[in-house]
Amino acid sequence: MEDDRRLRRRELIAAAGGVFATTGCIGNVASGETDKGDGEGGDGADVTEKDADFAVEPVEYPDETCDVCARNVTEYRRWNAQAVHEDGERAFFCTSGCMGAYYTSPSSFGVSEADIAGLWVTDYGTGETVDGFESYYVFVGERGLIEMPAGRNPVPFATQERAEEFTRRFEELSTGDAERFSKYNMNRCVW
Repeated sequence: MEDDRRLRRRELIAAAGGVFATTGCIGNVASGETDKGDGEGGDGADVTEKDADFAVEPVEYPDETCDVCARNVTEYRRWNAQAVHEDGERAFFCTSGCMGAYYTSPSSFGVSEADIAGLWVTDYGTGETVDGFESYYVFVGERGLIEMPAGRNPVPFATQERAEEFTRRFEELSTGDAERFSKYNMNRCVW
């Protein structure tokens, strides 16, 4: 099972254009929007909240394997992420990098065919679970700059200020390295 999930992640990476851009790709999402609701019901998120039998909010992380890479989710509490689909099915990730891979093609991982209704990450500075759509991510391209599981992962922060403060700690980074989730074209990139 573990080998199957690792193979699926590699296949997804190859399908995403053969680019293993773990430091991110800047650009607009093709539609100009994420799956998060805009309050007008245009993308289905408001319908989800009204019609669903579940809450579109984060839950406690279970002691199980990541839905992308088969690492144990609870071993990496500082990096955890999760998603909930419009049908209530949930996916849990050991890192924000696995969450990004999942977001590009959720149906590839067999959790649900429904659209993603909610996404959450762990704020690197506070350890709090925060809205993944609203968060800022710092893509640390320099290996070994900070310790992180599974190679390079986008480093999530709840606010732009905290993300930029983090970048100031390293001469290899700039405040321009802190980007909103929606600034990255998830259709072309694998984090």
